[in-house]
Amino acid sequence: MNDSSLIAHCYRLLGSTTEAIEIATEVTARPSTGAGGGASGVGGGVVEAATLACLTRAGSRPLPSDLAAPSAHPEGALSESSEILWLEPIPEHLMDGRPIDLGLIAALQRIPPRERAATILHDIEGWPEDRITTLLGDVRPTPLTVRPSAAVPDEALLARYRAAFEQYDVPAIVTLFTDDAIWEMPPFTSWFRGARDIGRLITTHCPAEHPGDQYLVPLKANGLPAFAVYMRDPRDNIHHAFQIQVLTLTATAIVHAVAFFDLSLFQTFHLPDLLQGLPPNPYDGTLRPHIERRH
Repeated sequence: MNDSSLIAHCYRLLGSTTEAIEIATEVTARPSTGAGGGASGVGGGVVEAATLACLTRAGSRPLPSDLAAPSAHPEGALSESSEILWLEPIPEHLMDGRPIDLGLIAALQRIPPRERAATILHDIEGWPEDRITTLLGDVRPTPLTVRPSAAVPDEALLARYRAAFEQYDVPAIVTLFTDDAIWEMPPFTSWFRGARDIGRLITTHCPAEHPGDQYLVPLKANGLPAFAVYMRDPRDNIHHAFQIQVLTLTATAIVHAVAFFDLSLFQTFHLPDLLQGLPPNPYDGTLRPHIERRH
């Protein structure tokens, strides 16, 4: 098992990319489980060690939609909780080619940790139940009713989505969501259902005011299309890291958007904190940005 596979395994258990990297690094550095070391080698032994290490930290990392009903007042004040340990996305370079869809990870987080570990080892790692019992004791995998999204990203739809946000065209944004779409944005506990309410939320609470205030950098997270959103600060006229959006699509529309406001995720995704080289308004010229990190 390579480093990315071990990180992905730990991430499925923990729902945190940061903690997954820490545990995978710690486990592979041990003489008995590290690369080339000990009888257990880098196969099952390192997975066993990582699984047990994860269980010492595993809790339940939710999304806002796991905690309460959707808000019916998009124009109202947004509730926020920085005390909750929220589910995090995982960047493409740390994925292992196996199921890691955000909806699947959220479903795993609803299962008690030891059952969650058994489910991951059985359904994703392919372990037989007797081997799982040897490691975890008398615990059984939990059948998952949520399966990874199989929708192939529609590049034209994503291009329209990006253009609508960058032009701050809220009516155009609304048309890209299904009538029952979900929008959530940890650490805010408030979340919203329906294209109309999503539009009302963006109109009321998004700090953008004009075309060019936002710039979206395409990327992938959890095997899903995503965007790093940068917001222009009028005080210095520079676009600053704002949020990372992860989208779930049908063949023709967006059904779920999670906007993560944890700015430390930009470092996890190897993204700069600021965008340099943009013209004052990207829609005033044809220059594309030169992206670099500014300290």
